[in-house]
Amino acid sequence: MSANEIILIIDDEIGNLKMLQIRLEHEKFTVLIADDPYLGLQLALEKHPDLILLDINMPGMDGFEVCKRLKGNFETAQIPVIMLTCMDDTDYKIEGLEGAGADDYLVKDEIDHRELAARIRSILRRTRNQISINPLTHLPGNRAIEGEISGRLERGTPFTIGYIDIDNFKAYNDVYGFQNGDRIILSIAQIIRDAAGQRPEVFLGHIGGDDFVFIAPPDISTPIADTIVRNVHESAPNYYTAEHRKAGCIRSIDREGNLKRFPFFSVSIALVPGETGKSVGQLAEIAGKLKKKLKHQGGNRYGGPEILA
Repeated sequence: MSANEIILIIDDEIGNLKMLQIRLEHEKFTVLIADDPYLGLQLALEKHPDLILLDINMPGMDGFEVCKRLKGNFETAQIPVIMLTCMDDTDYKIEGLEGAGADDYLVKDEIDHRELAARIRSILRRTRNQISINPLTHLPGNRAIEGEISGRLERGTPFTIGYIDIDNFKAYNDVYGFQNGDRIILSIAQIIRDAAGQRPEVFLGHIGGDDFVFIAPPDISTPIADTIVRNVHESAPNYYTAEHRKAGCIRSIDREGNLKRFPFFSVSIALVPGETGKSVGQLAEIAGKLKKKLKHQGGNRYGGPEILA
């Protein structure tokens, strides 16, 4: 686990806020602080912390409501939340853990600061093992994606999986380096988030590398894919030098060792209906065939099984 895990503390008590910040920074965590619940929600959305320490008793909006909003938003739902309070009351614990969806509960006066960091790291390990959050994009990984697809198949609710692949990404990495490649990954992740909006019925995941998924009701899957394609097409030139923008391409070595021209990066999105009776693996196999066809057509395209006919 990284020594620079990001911890967000939301607490209106400045003294407690600063004390926790000092303790956790001493333990090599990167610490963000918010003395206002609304600022805390904003930071959670913008910074995607690895864990949130959340005070219960705050003016304007209590910690229970903050936690419910965090867990009700797909962008922050996977972030573990430890609730903090001055009251060691069973009803408070039940409301925090079950009603609000918190992951743990600590009484301020009983916190042993020597073990706080170990407690946080334990929760982070457990959370990542359960949902395999991608450390770069903070989107759910393979285990969570498979669980989401399996759950929807079992419930029999109609859905479509959008398998997203970045085209010409290896060539970009070879020319511009992995650090700039990570910028592309983060940019695509944000474009996908924006296209999905705040819809609770839409699930987003990062399979790894340059592969993403979204899972959505069939009637909105095509509009989401269309928005992603258009926004990637518009933003891609901004990640190239003026020289490459003028040329409209870059030169790099292909997988066979030949020097070749590569257009700007783009995306191919395979739209696969979640058909009852098919396994996660079978759906992924269909997606592979669709993406191959889409890439052959030139990228920045999307389509479903009809394009294989």
